[in-house]
Amino acid sequence: MKHEAFIGVRSASEVKDVIKGIIDLTLGIATQGYFDPTTPADHVDAGCLVNADFHDLAARHGGMAIMDEADETRLRDDGRDDAHIDHLRRLIRSTGGNLVLNDASVQMRLEHLGMKSLQSTVEQDRLLMHRAISEGQRRAMHFNDPRVIASGDPLDYLMTHGGALTAQVQVPVPPTRETVRETPMADPAPEVVATEAKIMSPLLSGLIDPIIDDIVKKGGWTEGVGEDARRLMKQFVWMIGDKPCLDYTQQDVATFRKALWDMPKTVRVQSVWHVPYASAVKKFPKLTEANTRANKTLNKDLSYMSTFAKEMAAVGHWPKDFINPLGLAATVTRQQKSSGRVPWKPIHLETMFNSPIYHGNLGTRRRLTAGCYIHQDAAYWMPLLGAYQLGRRDEHTGHHVSDFVFDTAIPHMLIYPNELRSLKTEDSARVLPIHPRLLDLGLQEFVEAAGARGEKLLFPELWMNDVKKGGDQYYAIGWKKLIDWLRQQPGIVIPCTPAGKEADFHSVRSTGLSQLDRADINQNIVKDIAGHSREGTTARSYQKLLESGGLDDVLQERLKVLTRLPDYAAGVVRHKLSVLVMKARTR
Repeated sequence: MKHEAFIGVRSASEVKDVIKGIIDLTLGIATQGYFDPTTPADHVDAGCLVNADFHDLAARHGGMAIMDEADETRLRDDGRDDAHIDHLRRLIRSTGGNLVLNDASVQMRLEHLGMKSLQSTVEQDRLLMHRAISEGQRRAMHFNDPRVIASGDPLDYLMTHGGALTAQVQVPVPPTRETVRETPMADPAPEVVATEAKIMSPLLSGLIDPIIDDIVKKGGWTEGVGEDARRLMKQFVWMIGDKPCLDYTQQDVATFRKALWDMPKTVRVQSVWHVPYASAVKKFPKLTEANTRANKTLNKDLSYMSTFAKEMAAVGHWPKDFINPLGLAATVTRQQKSSGRVPWKPIHLETMFNSPIYHGNLGTRRRLTAGCYIHQDAAYWMPLLGAYQLGRRDEHTGHHVSDFVFDTAIPHMLIYPNELRSLKTEDSARVLPIHPRLLDLGLQEFVEAAGARGEKLLFPELWMNDVKKGGDQYYAIGWKKLIDWLRQQPGIVIPCTPAGKEADFHSVRSTGLSQLDRADINQNIVKDIAGHSREGTTARSYQKLLESGGLDDVLQERLKVLTRLPDYAAGVVRHKLSVLVMKARTR
């Protein structure tokens, strides 16, 4: 199988062929003026430099020739004068804001080189061509270099040694016989080799999917976490620009961190990243205290980037410690940790379980309008699992049918890592007795029916969407609608923090844990239920109990504590099992 067909990028040898082929083609075109005795050499030099800058700008801006204020400042710092800048502006205007090399142009050049054109690599090919054309134009400017002339074959010399010539020039002004000493060409310096490596390194956008897929396959992330990281890295490319992977720096990561801080958390990036970031950012809502991204969230994003960077280094795309995202992590104070989420009150949970979801509704897409239907799916069971088992949202959305054990003295559920869910800490792996209220409402029948249908996942409807999966999908199609219904009920006010963050699904867990924070309840057992760590001698004794085969004793202890929770759903009665077709569930 071809490399590019497998992972969507060209192999190193193919990248090298594209670069060399386009430089060769460019040199053949750009040096024609030097063979014409009627054309002054300095005019040809000036034209080559303008074209080199033009294609460099296109490479920097995703294939569109754009010269922003920073670009112009950089070019002027490199010695470009007003005449050069004006010529460059005219050339940019001639493109009409379109791609300099459209897909057909890229395909034509590849065919000229005898290479296959692939839709999956067209963006990478386009950027490689712009960089190669820019390099070819800069090499052409050395046509009258004494070393090139003395070689006896100027074009061959520019092809084989031109990279060292262009790398040695700090400000790319045309060389002359007087300004260049007639000295033998030395071996390329290390920085020259590094420059050529950067030119040939693949675009980061083409590496994101295969790198993240590798991390998931190795067990570093679940599919759900992998999708979150995939969105983040594509957002990084959108905000910072798509460049050869070796062109990125730690400063780019710092710029990205600032962009995340400055972006309201209400912005749904995937709905706007088809628009250039420079245009989209102008339409972002005003940043307020309520919609500012929390430091904890920012640090999670940087952690994703750090794992991605380690895998990039492991497979050879980046050197070790090429970037250090976690070096930019923000401080999270104890106050921020404690004020980040507000619990529900019992009245809120009791009202949720008094909704039409549990007492009769009009069916799919009208689950919160009173009627005569009651269906069991994630919309029905997720609030109950949160309230009575105190698990995290993604722990419950990631359940397998096989996580539930009923043929034992104490029915229980397993919360362990699987391909859908990762756990927050090692202590989050646990076994929980199933609360009697859930058994009374028919959880065993629901689980066993799913197994009889051949369904591996407890809530498969949450994993069908290509964009949102698991907990994110449940929030979008189930939880958010339940809370919108709740806020319309008389006398109900949704709790929120001073910063404006409303109570959420995790707040159900917070409510339960606060209800169990009582002097007559063993708090170590509460920690076990929550998936928090025990400490010291108690932790060692507990581990010995488990290792000695005392699971029933442990489950009995935990069940006694769970039954101390308020019975929020006491008014819900069991109904005949009714499960909708997959696409209609949790709607």
